[in-house]
Amino acid sequence: MDGIGNAVLYGSDDSRESNAMVELLKELGIQFEYRQVNSDPAAMREWEQLDGERVPLLRLGNNSIVRGFDRIKVQQLVGWVGC
Repeated sequence: MDGIGNAVLYGSDDSRESNAMVELLKELGIQFEYRQVNSDPAAMREWEQLDGERVPLLRLGNNSIVRGFDRIKVQQLVGWVGC
């Protein structure tokens, strides 16, 4: 999707919400980088600097962050639903 910038998803192998967010992003056609905080120390540090409270954590561009699996917020950020 145009205008989003870089999308990075911080998640965990054992998180159902992380897996659901991966599927949502694919469904919406959003290209993203998936960083596993449970197996990648660098990803863990980045995640902790952003929030570090829960996964998934989605960073869209430099300004938008979605904490947890929030389908509606992601859709709003990418212009799929109205306010």
